[in-house]
Order: sequence, then structure tokens, then C-alpha cells
Amino acid sequence: MKKLMILVFVFCLGFGANLQAQSKDNKSQTTTSTYTGTGAEIEFEKKFVDFGTLKVGDVKVVTVTYKNIGKKPLILDDVISSCDCTTVEWDKAPVMPGKTGTIKATYTAKNVGLISKRITVLSNANTDRVILQLKGEVK
Repeated sequence: MKKLMILVFVFCLGFGANLQAQSKDNKSQTTTSTYTGTGAEIEFEKKFVDFGTLKVGDVKVVTVTYKNIGKKPLILDDVISSCDCTTVEWDKAPVMPGKTGTIKATYTAKNVGLISKRITVLSNANTDRVILQLKGEVK
């Protein structure tokens, strides 16, 4: 009786592992075959800005240019700053293939210390999330 129980247990374990492996294979095939992309693609002139040394109260404004190097219109869904010390403005209209747009970031130095801020750009591009870095030091 023990041998029969062990045999049934091993059989069920092997059968379950086989089903799980097939399930993973099917998921990866589905993900690969359904991805089509939008045809828009974003390319930044620069992704890193160094403000250098600032004083408390200083305001720095930087404009970052991007280009749609894809084949369909590029739309920025959202541009998010990592803190309230940085405000952002961006073009809301679609950027046509081959054309450029801008993101304007305004940083206000409030506290002494190193600056390391991020701006997250969300769009309909194949690379749908891009991080821009702002760095410097407030003395």
C-alpha cells in the first residue's frame, strides 16, 4: 500500500510540473506574439543635467529637447517630477515623425546638500518610460 501511495504521489508531482512548464511556455509565446508597438520612438538630446553649485533660493531652468525618430506621432502622456522643488512643462500636442519637442524643468534650491532629482517621461513610444536626471549641490 505504501508503494502504491508513493507511486501515485510521484506521478502527480511529475504531471503537475509538466503542466506548469507548458503554462510558462504558452505565456511567453503569447507575450511575444501580441506585442506590436506603436511605431513612435523618443530620443533625447540629453538625459543628464548637472546644475553645478547653487545657493539656497536659486532657481535653475533647463529645457531638454527630444525627437520622434519613429514612424507614427509621439504623445507624451505624462512628465513626473520626483519632488515638489522641480516643476515641469511639456508639449501636449503630438510630435510628428522627424519633429522635436521640449520639456522645461524648473528647479528651486530649498535645502543645502546634494541634488539628485528625477523626471520620468511617460509616452506612447516603444520605449514608453525614460528617466531624466538632474544633479548638483546646494551650499
